[in-house]
Amino acid sequence: MVTKPNPASTTLYSASQELESHAVRFIMAHKLIERQVIELKFDEMPEEVLELNPCETLPTLFDRGMVFYDLSVIMEYLDERFPFPPLLPVDPIEKAEKRLLIYRFTRADGCWYELVSKILTGSKKEADAARKTLNGNLLELLPLFSHKPYFKSETMTLVDVCIAPILWRLSLLGITVGEKARPITSYANRLFEKEGREWKNFFARVLELADKPKDERKLLLNQER
Repeated sequence: MVTKPNPASTTLYSASQELESHAVRFIMAHKLIERQVIELKFDEMPEEVLELNPCETLPTLFDRGMVFYDLSVIMEYLDERFPFPPLLPVDPIEKAEKRLLIYRFTRADGCWYELVSKILTGSKKEADAARKTLNGNLLELLPLFSHKPYFKSETMTLVDVCIAPILWRLSLLGITVGEKARPITSYANRLFEKEGREWKNFFARVLELADKPKDERKLLLNQER
């Protein structure tokens, strides 16, 4: 049974194999936020959580007696609630640009998060098409992965937070960027090395699934949601 969160604590209800949950946990690790993380299955949301979030979505964040859902809302709240190190620029134009990139990667029609979902849960035809599109998108943006240390930025931002869970899954998704895409590999290494052991241990299970047959991967992913 899932208990209601302690009003004095920061509690995250998270899906173990879900991109948005991983992005939020990346922020928490990066900012060294003390928190309680409760793993849930997507199709088995306890009544205690539904009372907090009637939209029935994960991740769901509880902090200071408030409940937050929607990835962008949670990310920006955490960045302002725990301001160091900052993950959005102060300049309004630069901030708006980052928000547009986040929308493009996570919520727009045909976005990267949607493509990942199709690769993992769609039919073979849908998965193959999504894999080809995602691979092409990554290669098209290759210059942006090498232009600056982070994605269009000298410092890490929420855009990098959203990209990180996808890059960690490339082998699981059946995407091999190859030698020509070394800037992507270098960029990913910068992100993951920065977060240290906690982040790597958190995604160890994702990497374990990469060697499983496709049907078994889908079964395990569904079980862990």
